[in-house]
Amino acid sequence: MGLEEGGMDSFFGTATDWQTLISKLNDVYASHVVFSEANQPVEIHILASDRRSPKAIVRDVQSALSARYGVEVDYHIISVAQISDRLPVGPGGRLTYAGFELHTLLNEFEVTVTLSRRGMQYAGKSSGSTLPFARKRTIALATLDAVKAYTGGTSFFELGSIDLLHSGGRQILITQVYCVEDCKPLIGCVYADQDADAAVAQSVLDAINRKLERYAQGE
Repeated sequence: MGLEEGGMDSFFGTATDWQTLISKLNDVYASHVVFSEANQPVEIHILASDRRSPKAIVRDVQSALSARYGVEVDYHIISVAQISDRLPVGPGGRLTYAGFELHTLLNEFEVTVTLSRRGMQYAGKSSGSTLPFARKRTIALATLDAVKAYTGGTSFFELGSIDLLHSGGRQILITQVYCVEDCKPLIGCVYADQDADAAVAQSVLDAINRKLERYAQGE
């Protein structure tokens, strides 16, 4: 039995309700809740930052479920997997755009974006259709894939939108990227007059570089 007292009914919510609540807790990236056929919680899996101890995260989960649904959950059914969100930093710690390669096949293309930091290079790939709006999105996704390579396989960001604006006779590219941890949008903006493709990657970096530095410093 996952509960220390009482049974489950609709008042106590569904597994999805529990997951939504748990995923809102500090330092929790994702959660997965399993109920038995008798509608009892039997497994609660947490993916979280390593900034706090697993015991502290488990206590938060128990407290949240108790406050919201009035149930006391046995800590034995809660498992916590942690990933590091601290990156190496130092002088010249920001990622910079180093170039990209484009390969076209029929109505699709694959792009490889290369980023650099202190002499090291990190490549990311993505593919999509050759439609103009898809081209920008594919380059942005390849850039975020390169950022993921830089972080050792951890993805901190999701692409929100890319918009090309015209102001004062110039083209301006605005990219919105969401931070996975707190679901807050980050905005990057660069001029796109000379190289629209490079501007996509540069606008992504303009949005996330400062946030990357804070991750690296453990703030």
